[in-house]
Amino acid sequence: MLLTLVVSGCFNRRRFNNFNWQLDSLKYYTSKFDSMLQEQSEELARLRIDLYTKSNELSDKIEMLNSRLSDTEAQLLRIYEKLGPRQKVPSDSEDISTISPESRMIYESAYLNYVQGNYQEAVSGFESYLKLQPDSPLSDNALYWIGESYTAMGKSQDAVNTFQKLINKYPASNKIPTALYKMAIIYESAGDRKSAEMYYNKVVKDFPNSAEATLAKDKLNR
Repeated sequence: MLLTLVVSGCFNRRRFNNFNWQLDSLKYYTSKFDSMLQEQSEELARLRIDLYTKSNELSDKIEMLNSRLSDTEAQLLRIYEKLGPRQKVPSDSEDISTISPESRMIYESAYLNYVQGNYQEAVSGFESYLKLQPDSPLSDNALYWIGESYTAMGKSQDAVNTFQKLINKYPASNKIPTALYKMAIIYESAGDRKSAEMYYNKVVKDFPNSAEATLAKDKLNR
């Protein structure tokens, strides 16, 4: 009987020890799992913050690009308004074979200065070109761009004189409708509505099918 109790006590003690070991193991793995879960939760939180930050950065970049696009569109519109509807770089179809390479380089350099806003340099360049090529296919263009350069510099009277010189010297030039229209704009900007209307009407009368005539009609109807 005593032996039985001793054996039974040893068995129960082993079971108890085994239970404690299992309980300790369970506590260990539970703690381990909690730690892993905490790390994953923290990582998820960091990912969410990172995603939110990048989302905001992307939104800022999109907004910046939209702003730049709007600025570019505005600049293009100002350039179009400044150059007018008929302004163009000489095309390959124009007979420029009589122009020397040196003269063409001077012309192109002057035009580049105009585009870049270096108006005084543009005037000097186009004047140099006209001295070398006074009667070339690009001479009327050169004179026109001198007028535009003066306009951009605020030298309105010089611009008007240059446009008038273009009209007198190159009566067959395709720049004349635009030159007349630009003269009207200059007079209107100076508050001389009477002179402006005279040139608007001249554009409509002499060049009825031109783009400038459409613009001039719109100005006259205001």
